[in-house]
Amino acid sequence: MASKPELVYFDGRGRGEIVRLVLAAAGIEFTETNVHSREEFLAIKDELLFGQLPSLKIDGQSFVQTQAIVRHVARKGKLLGDKEPEMTKIDVLYEGSRDFFMVFLHIGFTIEESKVADLKPSVDKYLSCFNRALKENGSTGYHVGSHLTLADVGVLEPVLATIDYFGEEAIKDYPEIQKYFKTVSSLETISKYIKEIRKPKNDAKYVATVREVLQF
Repeated sequence: MASKPELVYFDGRGRGEIVRLVLAAAGIEFTETNVHSREEFLAIKDELLFGQLPSLKIDGQSFVQTQAIVRHVARKGKLLGDKEPEMTKIDVLYEGSRDFFMVFLHIGFTIEESKVADLKPSVDKYLSCFNRALKENGSTGYHVGSHLTLADVGVLEPVLATIDYFGEEAIKDYPEIQKYFKTVSSLETISKYIKEIRKPKNDAKYVATVREVLQF
């Protein structure tokens, strides 16, 4: 029996959370090895092509670069569409979701949690964009077509972060987002991810570990 894929990353969200999410969405069980110290990181750094995390050991190979990992897993999970222009629409929306995700990435690092309220205009900008995309797709509860794709997976990460930091009332003015969130979060694989796999918000311990390991 083939071994389960192994994600190597810090014990927190960061750039590794989308990998956890897409693995869950694809129905792929995985194990995780967390880096807790500079010494642990240096012991594996030479194995990493660009000396960066996350990495994913899967299919007998070790991959780095977050978005390459995500697309590899998405292909296995048939989340990339199977024809044009559907495939390009998925890519467009997924890339947009990464811009949305960047709003939250640096909380605890260069953005103090006490200043999170200042992020709300950017959050509303992206919620409005994706609300529009969902409506243009026929209000199916999905961003492209009528089934889960990488576009939905990508958007879910910052939508969950929005709810974490601003509460569910933050999406009340976006009915398509509300329908999408209810639709996607009720899927068995996604529900399990939210309840059992997803990492908590950045805390002081996580931030300190990342700073110590990467020395910044």
